[in-house]
Amino acid sequence: MAREHCDTLSYEQIRRLQAERLQMTLNRAYLNVDFYRKRMDSLQMLPEDVGSIEGLSAFPFTTRGDLRDHYPYGLFAVPLRNIVRLKITAPPLHDGEKPIVVGFTRHDVKMWQDLMVRLYRQLEVTERDIVQVAFNFSLFPGAYTFNSAAEAIGATLAPSATTSAVMQLQVMRDFRSTILATTASFALHIVNTMQEQGTDPGGLHLRHLLVGPDPLPELTRSRLESAFGVPVYGLYGVTEMGEPGMAGECEAKNGLHLAQDQFLAEIVHPLTGEPVAAGQEGELVVTTLTTEAYPLIRYRTGDITVLHESPCACGSTWSRITPILRRTDNRLSVRGIPVYPEHVEQILKGLDPMLHDFRLVISTAWGVGEQMDLLVARQDENDFPGGSRSQYLDLVRSHIRRALGLGVRVQLAGPGRLPGEGLIYKTVFKNLGGPAQAAPTA
Repeated sequence: MAREHCDTLSYEQIRRLQAERLQMTLNRAYLNVDFYRKRMDSLQMLPEDVGSIEGLSAFPFTTRGDLRDHYPYGLFAVPLRNIVRLKITAPPLHDGEKPIVVGFTRHDVKMWQDLMVRLYRQLEVTERDIVQVAFNFSLFPGAYTFNSAAEAIGATLAPSATTSAVMQLQVMRDFRSTILATTASFALHIVNTMQEQGTDPGGLHLRHLLVGPDPLPELTRSRLESAFGVPVYGLYGVTEMGEPGMAGECEAKNGLHLAQDQFLAEIVHPLTGEPVAAGQEGELVVTTLTTEAYPLIRYRTGDITVLHESPCACGSTWSRITPILRRTDNRLSVRGIPVYPEHVEQILKGLDPMLHDFRLVISTAWGVGEQMDLLVARQDENDFPGGSRSQYLDLVRSHIRRALGLGVRVQLAGPGRLPGEGLIYKTVFKNLGGPAQAAPTA
């Protein structure tokens, strides 16, 4: 397997490289981003005072709220004329809240493409492969990087984008696709379509499935590998950075290799923010090391994982993270679309002053959220906003679809008939298929 030179550096060499690049990030942030300069000034800190990676722990965390508060360009470290790409990576969760906008310079675009190229090469994807990228690009704009990286290594792109599962299978057969990149949910949908059609997976030419950006549960991996008869690999990216490629699995499937030359990772206790002992689970905190437009220092991802620093069987010395175990917040995923119960609550309260309570019922199949039902309890069962009962249900349904990009079924329920709360705020889970398991938490 072809290796990247930097992913075979010793632990000491990696730390030296990270320390050098960390200094450049701190200087860039101090000189060009008011938010970070004010923070350092309030701490009476200069970039050079952070003499080591361990010294970074004195610096406050950057949060999702900080990113929203500085919409649109308050965290940019370069003038807008140097930005070649803008992405809204996290739409507002409720009225009055601002989205998160990330900017990219030419350097940044090339960096993210190179990271995706690494992940392809890590799985021995070459110019002889035909790569089918089957994402909804409007919901996951980072999927474009799958395309550009495939082109960069000389592979052939099979056009598919947001076409139906039936069409995806036709593209696989007609173009002899060898690599399929998509969400876990859509891959499971393709499996169902294969079974309905009686498609023999042996007649396809697939070598690998590359699944993201949501976590890949082992139950889902097992189902997909059994159905397609090929290995399935996961990748990891941070939603607020707008791109995949921060980490990905190799053929050993022993964790996701972090691009340590581009990102500094810490694992902290989600409540105290203090570092946890090696090998223990905690919240992943990320600092960018080379991004020009949008440097982030100690960004709290909200993802709970475990960091492993021992070398991998594949030969890489880069640290690895386990697939994400759960979230520190209430975010869940339905068909690859992130959903916050608090967002739904804001929508309902804005529509209906007589709202009493609600529940989200998430139907899962093989470890992945497939369908969301919304149960609404009202204080008055007769006076409906929008007119009649049916008009009220249509009103709620249409607002949820517009806000989330997700179709839901809406039902009215008496206040005493709502199901008990599940593991996530006002959310319960129902297993549709596959072995029963704990509720998805990411």
